[in-house]
Amino acid sequence: MKILRGGTHRMGAITNADLTTLSNLLIKNYEKSQNTRFLLAITGVPGAGKSTLADLLMKKINEVLKEESAIVVPMDGYHYHNDILIEKGLLPLKGIPQTFDSQRFVMLIKEIASGKEEKLYCPSYDRDLHNPVEGSIVIEKKHKIIIVEGNYLLVDTSPWNELADLFDESWFIETPSSTTKERLISRHMRTGRSVEEALKKISSTDAPNAELIIQTRHRATQIITAANLEL
Repeated sequence: MKILRGGTHRMGAITNADLTTLSNLLIKNYEKSQNTRFLLAITGVPGAGKSTLADLLMKKINEVLKEESAIVVPMDGYHYHNDILIEKGLLPLKGIPQTFDSQRFVMLIKEIASGKEEKLYCPSYDRDLHNPVEGSIVIEKKHKIIIVEGNYLLVDTSPWNELADLFDESWFIETPSSTTKERLISRHMRTGRSVEEALKKISSTDAPNAELIIQTRHRATQIITAANLEL
């Protein structure tokens, strides 16, 4: 059973991708895989549409395969609880790498890649509670296609740099900055912020995060432009 997936790769690009094209590509690559599980990383800047694409892919793949083979694992579930962030003085900067339990997240991805456990429990992130919800996602043996989505999946600093070799493929979602800004303003306003407060949050957290994430673009195996998916 092969676990390490990484190594040198040639970056591909898919422009104006539709859901059928992307799901068919993922299914084809899964079927060619020699691994017990096929792990796809979906990354991109804040507001790129990672969560939406991951959810759409999961549903489409399960529909095509007529079984529950795909599941989404969101990195956001590994945010530290707000109480911990308050203690650390990091709550205003929630979303930067230091506000995640990165060691625990890396450990989970390693366990998923090994395929040894009958069941693995991991947290989701509740945008109404603004906190992770422990044990709300259950990964079982039937789940063969694991779609991992998050900001820092291809970052080259420890411990994030242990992740790349665990993924069979990694997709970087390319989205116009004007689109991501609109989405982020709407997202922050849904939490009760004013427009001015939303813009301040983007400036203090989202924009610096985006700069870091863009630096990981060259490590992706595919650059995906999916404008027509309304992510």
